[in-house]
Amino acid sequence: MLKIRHFRYTQTVAHNLKKTLQILILLNFGLNLSAQNIKINSDFKVDSTEIKIIKSDFDYYAYSTFDNKKTDSLIVTIGNVGTSVTAIKIDLTEKPKVYITLWSDYAEFNGKETLDVELESYDLELNATQFKKGDRIMGRIKGKSKPILNSFGDYQIEFDGEFKHIIGKLMVKKKPGENYRIIDNE
Repeated sequence: MLKIRHFRYTQTVAHNLKKTLQILILLNFGLNLSAQNIKINSDFKVDSTEIKIIKSDFDYYAYSTFDNKKTDSLIVTIGNVGTSVTAIKIDLTEKPKVYITLWSDYAEFNGKETLDVELESYDLELNATQFKKGDRIMGRIKGKSKPILNSFGDYQIEFDGEFKHIIGKLMVKKKPGENYRIIDNE
């Protein structure tokens, strides 16, 4: 009789742990979805790119855009050219997804020159989700990275602003008010 009770008790504990694990997985999935707000607004228009990026206590702006030249797996990058870059990437391959890529001129990321950083949350508004070469993608974006560990401790990157890009082009601008230098991205 004691063996049967122990066996039933063990089954009940295992069943409860399994149910708890399933609930935790669903909650984690739900929280991740709620942190990603994507809105499509075909009437959205903007004239240029200006994204404010806050990295630690340093604020700067990104004005330039380019893409990976693949309309079937399109990724648009917003950033500036320099020795160290924080770039916001919008992956339009399936469902729009946003992440940050850090670039360095020396291998500061565990021996690598780049580091892809996931976001804790973001809001993204786009004028469409399907694009071909020559189309204009315009949108508004705001977000915050997950914590990034470096030799000084953890920090997060925040960004907020609007962007405009022509698919298949490199659109370069160094400061607000300047005209874009538009180069074929071939």
